[in-house]
Amino acid sequence: MQLVDNFGEKLPLYVFATQRHMNEFYRGFQDGFLPQAMRVGEFFSGVVFTPFLKAIPKNIRKIFLLNIISKTRNLTQSIVFEKSFLGYLESSSFLFNFFDEMALFLVDISQIPLKDTYGDYEDHLKILFEIYEKYSLKLKENGFYDILKGDDYQILREYFENISCIEFYLDGFLSTQEKNILTQIAQIVPVFLHIKCDGYNISHFKFLSIPLEINYSYKIDFKTSEILLKTPMNTIGEIEIFAFSSRISQVALVFERINKWLESGIDEEKVAIITPDEDFVKYLKLLDKYNNLNFAMGKKIEDYYFVQMLKKELKILKKTSLNGEKHPLEWLDDFIKELLHKSGEEEFIQKFHDRIFDLYKKIKDNFDGFSYAEILELYLLDLLDIRIDDVSGGKVRVMGVLESRGLSFDRVVILDFNEHLVPSLKDSDMFLNTNIRKSLGIPTLRDRQDLQKHYYLQILKNTQKIDIAFVNTESASYSKMLDELDLSSKIQNGDEKYRIFPSNQEKIYQKENFSVKLPDDFVFSSSRLESFLACKRKFYYAYLDKLNPPKSTSGEVSSVLHQILSAGYKKYIQKSPDIFSIQQDVQNQVDLSFFDVQIDKLKLQIDNQDLEKFWQNEYARVKEGIVVLGCEKEFRTSIGGFEFIGRIDRIDSLKDEVLLIDYKLKKSLARDLKSGFQLAVYAHGARALGYDGKIRGYFYDLKEGKLKEQEDLNEKLEELENILKIFEDEIDFETTQEKKNCRYCPFTDICGVQV
Repeated sequence: MQLVDNFGEKLPLYVFATQRHMNEFYRGFQDGFLPQAMRVGEFFSGVVFTPFLKAIPKNIRKIFLLNIISKTRNLTQSIVFEKSFLGYLESSSFLFNFFDEMALFLVDISQIPLKDTYGDYEDHLKILFEIYEKYSLKLKENGFYDILKGDDYQILREYFENISCIEFYLDGFLSTQEKNILTQIAQIVPVFLHIKCDGYNISHFKFLSIPLEINYSYKIDFKTSEILLKTPMNTIGEIEIFAFSSRISQVALVFERINKWLESGIDEEKVAIITPDEDFVKYLKLLDKYNNLNFAMGKKIEDYYFVQMLKKELKILKKTSLNGEKHPLEWLDDFIKELLHKSGEEEFIQKFHDRIFDLYKKIKDNFDGFSYAEILELYLLDLLDIRIDDVSGGKVRVMGVLESRGLSFDRVVILDFNEHLVPSLKDSDMFLNTNIRKSLGIPTLRDRQDLQKHYYLQILKNTQKIDIAFVNTESASYSKMLDELDLSSKIQNGDEKYRIFPSNQEKIYQKENFSVKLPDDFVFSSSRLESFLACKRKFYYAYLDKLNPPKSTSGEVSSVLHQILSAGYKKYIQKSPDIFSIQQDVQNQVDLSFFDVQIDKLKLQIDNQDLEKFWQNEYARVKEGIVVLGCEKEFRTSIGGFEFIGRIDRIDSLKDEVLLIDYKLKKSLARDLKSGFQLAVYAHGARALGYDGKIRGYFYDLKEGKLKEQEDLNEKLEELENILKIFEDEIDFETTQEKKNCRYCPFTDICGVQV
């Protein structure tokens, strides 16, 4: 390309979607002065200004919103589901995405219900509108603006004094606000729009009001909509498509291709690995033994020891609920300084810490109501947003599809080309339904899906040779985009052609002996016995091999609810419980609860809302005369010569009878009553604790508010004692024949069973 060498002339300004597209543009020039170019985000923020206001930093915006949400919780009691919904907002980017979209497309949130004839979102929108009003007010109070909307800005006309025209390369949507800004700029200097039309994105350009054809590139005068240049686009390059039986198996194709590329001397700047899901990067890092890969998305800061220490301290802080007299921000500053020193990474992390903390100090008052755990968690989230450039890697770039926009390649491998990832959209991105979105003039789910497909199609058209890999299992299949492009006939078996490990490598296999006698000191519980009856091999792995599977978060939520109920009823031991008071205590404890994964807090809040029938039944039982005898009562007893331990959720008395209660959140308790031995074990344990007289055992269905009795406790005990005789001899811990028991078993991989 011709270099810029005339200082007197006005020159074009080039605008690109990504930094990589801009860099590729610059590589087309030789030595000399380069033309001015910038990314689209820099362009729209740089050519306008809002008098007396400054743009709000991303993490400060988050603090303002969380501050408002916490106060809104006390202001919107009339909205029935408000707490669950706000709990979700606090732990997701949904709120930011929604407000941004409304601002960019000039939509007044208060007008949305009028267009929603079914009222599907009316209550949700009440909350959002209330939060947005308070947020807008807070921005003004602090001298900030967020996404520009309406006429809250002015064009910097002086910016264009030395610019001859704008060459705008569009990859994606233009929002209503961006169109308005370009319209005003086009009155100052010519704006030329460069677009590539295909079947996936052509409908996005209706605003130009001119006939366009697919498979053509255009240069269009934005002001007049005149087509200045029309050129045919490239056809799809040479493609091979491979199906693999597992995600990690795709890596074999990647490194085989990299070896060929490097041996052939292909320019490393013209090859790439495309990952629709960034989570796949962990496999590439693990097996990149020759350090050939460079990760465009950067390294995550969470791998550093300091961040691991932060996470550990946060867990402790949540459990202890420690707070002191120091202001939360002052405490955080002292705490981080001490932890940085201990970590030995002070020099490296300090610059990131300073970047975050300098912004925090400017809005110190907004942290007044924060607990130490809350401000530390917020700090950690901001820290985890930081990405570190990968300067130690090789030359072959690994990038997401968005980073590939506008680029051309000689060779590319696209991984994970599966239906759930191509295209991929988060539920939180799509709040309003299609009809509402169309009426408001904002992109629909289909629009966003097609836009992602457009990006992939551009890779296929701008690359000479492409390899596509996907996972083919019962639960995963290729993206239907292959059918749309008539490419599915090219699918080959990838496992037969590419392997991570040599197929002829001899493996020494030693069959494990699963026939053993139970240790003499083995201690049973009802859950351990249930595991044995469901699958002897699962019992063996869990309690004899003592393998620890990942903990289920649903189990943790259930456990927390049990503990909260126990704490509420413990105040009334040997008394008739005050259900209203307990109900208030439970609600307060649910609100104060902490989880490592915030969606679990939402689950707890939903479970708590489902207790309505339980509380109604509890009021009725109090009128009948129940008295609480104990909560979370632990016992140790002997049944048939074997030791058992357990914990009874609650023990009540009614009319000289002892009632053993086990809380359940399951949808169906029929199986527990028919084939389970939990309540029989509890009855034996209750005797060991000294409870006499008539004992009854119940499962308490918390959602239905019903007590379901185990009516044959004595018969169950006799049946249990007969079963326990099995353990007197050596047992073959075989796999179960009931494959439905294997569906959620954590040991299926080592067991070898086909689910």
